[in-house]
Amino acid sequence: MDNVILFIVLALLAEILGTIGGFGSSVFFVPIASLFLDFQSVLGITAIFHVSSNITKIVFFKHGFDKGLILKVGIPALVLL
Repeated sequence: MDNVILFIVLALLAEILGTIGGFGSSVFFVPIASLFLDFQSVLGITAIFHVSSNITKIVFFKHGFDKGLILKVGIPALVLL
């Protein structure tokens, strides 16, 4: 149980550092998660981690979104994906 709490605290710290640093939380999260889990599990959890992280960032920073930029870049990127 102590390992689970340690893992959660370190994952949260990795996300905070990645958000503040601006270069991605995976730089910190993947090595930390590799200490606790096998590689396939780390990849799956990293995907879930990124989705939840991005949703949280949208909620926290939604006032800073440039709607014009989303229309000019975001929508064409989704269409041409």
